[in-house]
Amino acid sequence: MTWWQILLFPFALLLDLITRIRNRLFDKEIIKPVQFETNVIGIGNLSVGGTGKSPMVAYLCEWLISHSIPASTLSRGYKRKTKGFRIVTDEETAVTVGDEPYMFYQRYKDKINVVVGEERMYAIPELLFHFPETQVVLMDDAFQHRTVKPSLNIMITTFQRPFYNDFLMPSGFLRESRSGAGRADIIIVSKCPMYLSEADQRKISDQVAAYSDAKVFFTGIEYGNPVALFDERQPLNNQVIAISGIANADIFHSFVDSNYQVKIHHQYGDHHTYTRLDIKGIVAELNTQTSLITTEKDAVKMRLFPELKGYSCYYLPIKIKFLKDETLFQSMIKDSIEFRQKEIS
Repeated sequence: MTWWQILLFPFALLLDLITRIRNRLFDKEIIKPVQFETNVIGIGNLSVGGTGKSPMVAYLCEWLISHSIPASTLSRGYKRKTKGFRIVTDEETAVTVGDEPYMFYQRYKDKINVVVGEERMYAIPELLFHFPETQVVLMDDAFQHRTVKPSLNIMITTFQRPFYNDFLMPSGFLRESRSGAGRADIIIVSKCPMYLSEADQRKISDQVAAYSDAKVFFTGIEYGNPVALFDERQPLNNQVIAISGIANADIFHSFVDSNYQVKIHHQYGDHHTYTRLDIKGIVAELNTQTSLITTEKDAVKMRLFPELKGYSCYYLPIKIKFLKDETLFQSMIKDSIEFRQKEIS
């Protein structure tokens, strides 16, 4: 621990006490969670932001679509300007439903239902009322929302900052103690280097095993071909301005540095809400030789600004790539869905 972590440790102990009492109430079913007949797959983490939940939700969406399994995603819609339950449609924007839900809608429109709602236990019945064909609900960022009991719990932790080396807030980034990992059915170590050795994977798995019996999988990030925000007839220049409003943007900026001539980096906070002043400053740096390159999550917000339409603007789509055992992971998802369906039939 550093000196500032030690200084803040008493506050971390207070958070630990509060979360342990809360978890104990749920574990003993003094507070009884709701379990729905529909499959609910929870995707979350122990830490705040930037572990790679959204790429995992996207991966599961694509797997469910490929297997013709009707599904819906449920997020709280972080930083949206509205409240309550909302179905994401063409009339919504990243401002009204949040950047990640709107990104899912843009990707999977007409294939996956996308809804937002802060209170998951109330949002799921409303979701099922509107979309009764739903067989799987992907519940995003819900590891600490214990009022709903998922049929499968997927916890994500990063290679760069695994939960077993982290500390409770404010000394670290954990929302609850490391022992919370014991609730996971599957643990994903995300953002791994693609060359991570078998020996290193075993070491990590051994350290995870001190807190959880969950099966551990390792994934990395793979970038796709750049996609135009507005007009693909405007070519992507080699000289770029790189812009991100995501947590832990180092991998994005490293990739851009390796593949383009970066004029300047603009790194905002996670879920940054872009203002006209931000865009005015960005436009001043663009020209016929300089393109804007950003993340998909930022792109859904930047499309709201017509000032950018006259320039070459692109985003980099990402997907997760399993280092090994992808087939096993998929079979665990399939088995969980089938087991739940047998339970209720």
